[in-house]
Amino acid sequence: MLAGDHARAGQLVQEYSEALQALWLALPEGDRASSDIPRQACELLAWAREMTLVQRALTSQHLAIVETASRYKAAAAAQGQSSAIEVHA
Repeated sequence: MLAGDHARAGQLVQEYSEALQALWLALPEGDRASSDIPRQACELLAWAREMTLVQRALTSQHLAIVETASRYKAAAAAQGQSSAIEVHA
């Protein structure tokens, strides 16, 4: 799974770009004008960008929940109360 593996994702984008370039250069000049390759590549990369933004937003929300729970637990501990909220790092 690539979630959070930015180095591997970057490597895959680089490999995809190189393969795409090789494919494009292998096409005869006349076939390039009618090729779907640019559109397909743009769609794939736009989708990957959207998924990255969604993953970033979800991670941000999860972090906010953990931070809030941690503050509640710290406040309860400071008052000597037990807390039903448990935060595991």
